[in-house]
Amino acid sequence: MGRNVIALTALSVAVMAGCTTQQHADTAAPEEAVKAVKHVASAGFKRYQGPIVAADPSKPKNDYNITINYELGMHCTGFDFTYCCVLPPYNSIQSQVIKTATGKKKYPEMLEADEKDPAVLVDGKKRFKLAYGHVDNTYAEGNKLKYWDVTYDVNGDGKYGDNENVANAYFTHLYVYKDLKGTNPEGTSADAKKAFVGIQIPVPRDNGPAGAAVASPLNGGHLHYTGEVGTKVFTKSPVLDNVPIVLTNPGIWDALGLPLTPFTDSAAAKDLLELVETDIQPFQEAWVSLMHADSGKPVLDSHNGRPITFVGTNPIDVPNCANCHGNETANGDKYALYKQEKAFWKGLGASDWIANLKATSVSILEMHDDHNGTDFLKNYNPNSRSTDNRLGRDPVLCQKCHADNVIGVLQSKSFKDPKTGKEKVVPALTEAIHSVHQKAVPMPDSQNRTAACQGCHPSHRQDGNMDMYPITPDGKNAYADKDNRDAAGGCYVGRDVHSNPGKDTDGVETPEHLNAIGEWMQANVSGIGNDKGGKGLWCTNCHSQLSRELYQRDNLTNAFKHEGKTLRNKSLSEIAKGIGISMDKLKAMMDPKVVLNDKGEDTPGKSEILHTWAKDRMVPDIAVIALKGDGPMVNKDEDGDINVVPLSANPAVDIASLKLPEGATGAAAVPYDAATHGRDYWLSPGQPHCADCHAAPFVEGQGGVAFPINQPGKHSLMRYSKGHAGLACQSCHQSIHGLYPVTPGTDITTYRQAPQYNPDGSHGPFRCAACHEVNENGVPWIADEEEYKGKSIMKDYDTAVSWMHESAPDLGGAIPDE
Repeated sequence: MGRNVIALTALSVAVMAGCTTQQHADTAAPEEAVKAVKHVASAGFKRYQGPIVAADPSKPKNDYNITINYELGMHCTGFDFTYCCVLPPYNSIQSQVIKTATGKKKYPEMLEADEKDPAVLVDGKKRFKLAYGHVDNTYAEGNKLKYWDVTYDVNGDGKYGDNENVANAYFTHLYVYKDLKGTNPEGTSADAKKAFVGIQIPVPRDNGPAGAAVASPLNGGHLHYTGEVGTKVFTKSPVLDNVPIVLTNPGIWDALGLPLTPFTDSAAAKDLLELVETDIQPFQEAWVSLMHADSGKPVLDSHNGRPITFVGTNPIDVPNCANCHGNETANGDKYALYKQEKAFWKGLGASDWIANLKATSVSILEMHDDHNGTDFLKNYNPNSRSTDNRLGRDPVLCQKCHADNVIGVLQSKSFKDPKTGKEKVVPALTEAIHSVHQKAVPMPDSQNRTAACQGCHPSHRQDGNMDMYPITPDGKNAYADKDNRDAAGGCYVGRDVHSNPGKDTDGVETPEHLNAIGEWMQANVSGIGNDKGGKGLWCTNCHSQLSRELYQRDNLTNAFKHEGKTLRNKSLSEIAKGIGISMDKLKAMMDPKVVLNDKGEDTPGKSEILHTWAKDRMVPDIAVIALKGDGPMVNKDEDGDINVVPLSANPAVDIASLKLPEGATGAAAVPYDAATHGRDYWLSPGQPHCADCHAAPFVEGQGGVAFPINQPGKHSLMRYSKGHAGLACQSCHQSIHGLYPVTPGTDITTYRQAPQYNPDGSHGPFRCAACHEVNENGVPWIADEEEYKGKSIMKDYDTAVSWMHESAPDLGGAIPDE
């Protein structure tokens, strides 16, 4: 049954974004977006069929709103896993379903699932299902992806049996005992009782890693409701078994970890070897349709009599490794095997791009062997005629040695240092990659900001146009004597609201609500929203050590009101003092720059960019644990594995208030790198937050439900945060890196998504009228008794939006009560 009665639709802000105001209907829908919808609809694809601009923009134009997002905002991976893999394919569809208001004093309603069938959505006595898919992208394995067809000795017995392939090898560190709800009937941590993904739970072809447990096919499936606890699996850390990993928050409809590629069926109609870089379409179009559960027929909207279908962004792109590793730029004269590999594939008719990608894999492995003493290419024969296994061994999966929090691998392998003979732990994957590349190839622009972010990470555009691309074919910064932000756009730059100079005339016209750091960023970097005609924020303004320093000092009781302890609402001088640094150091951390040495490298100890990935830096605390004597209190399980004794997930808690277990002699907060070799990377303590730059209440809520990904007393990641009435922040704002309103030249998919919901056809975030009936100021009629800071919210839209954010339940990601 429906749980959440919605008082005002969530409209939030992210850095330099602000909230939306009302627009007149005749200015809301750009002609290109309307043409795009008509074009694809005529091709027979699933499309939103409601009006872009409603006849009455003060009322919802849809019976139901189905939000669509993928929580990371962009996924970056390759598609040929015959050599090696840094990240696996993994794109989810996440949705929430809102039944809109049908009168001035009527409330919208968040719809949930049948208690006995998480694939059935219930609206009173009506029973529906949510079919999903992707526009012109119905399959992966074959001539788009080499994953299931690539053999891998999963169980290590030297043989290849059923389901022994890369797809089943990648997630073998994840396990369950009974279901995807974290149920552990026997309260055990015995390995013999665990069902491991890819072994006891094989992953079917073209499915997500939930596999047979909860079917998530790329095509032909139905979204699954995550319920009260979310989608939860376990992994193992160096000091604790059964570490919970919440893959999707509670109260979300999802299709988990789909093996999506950036190639449409139309582009992939040719042979895989013939694909070219301009075939990449990074902003894939996910569709979700409301269907009658029993008949399978589409549900029709009462406003227009057409099927209820929405289309949203599912971003997936390919990194630019080949721009350096496919030529002399990275290889120089020393590493030459890539040339033979490239020639082999060119001889078979491969495009230059495909041949370079395959040559790049050999280049990376050859350099890794030389620098780190591995023997990945021990059996490689460049004269082999094999097209299936060029290495003479199983593919190299980086996380089999390197810890990587982003996929739940918390343990690295160890090795003996050949110089000292001491045992060392292999560094976290992201630290190894970023620190090595940033030091050796910093790629500064004229402002000394590194171009490596969009130079290495994906920067493709939906139209396939490679003009004004940020990195040259031979791996140089195309904007070395200009500004990185002048590039045409991609994953973030020239796409997201923080990088969109037109955001105040195309969806967002209210104040940004910035704190002291945000005001400094706007004045000194962004120049958007203050009439400076600026270019927006750069990647390193958000991804910085400063974000961690702020996080470490939070101890919040209500995140939306900033009640409790925090530095975020202080002046710059107070923030610097609270961290223990000078004002000059604070400024350097807010806008990190490359510091070149005489070799043209970035300089450790001086560069704030390298500081973000440094081994020697502050790592925020993960929890308070029990102590015994001079070390942690530990227990051993049935397998002899040690387990520390956690006492509080909020490391800033008053330790004196905690009850110690029998035998403990004390308690202490410990940092994340004491619990995971992946350190704090890609978790809430190691990632940027809206609260870094925005004033409350335009911030994330607390974490808690997804611990240790996030924590109580601390701001959650935006992708795990919920606000008004339990709406995910992403439902109304889209996902980080592609927050509404985006620029249409880079990402037309997201650009035309928000007008499906907003009655005036504006480009996001959501307006209140998407779900409510509103007055002439755009404020819901049901809010006529509400005040914010002593002021009625009915007469001022910005005030109403502020009230809505501050009054949100701060429940750590849980589903609010009725």
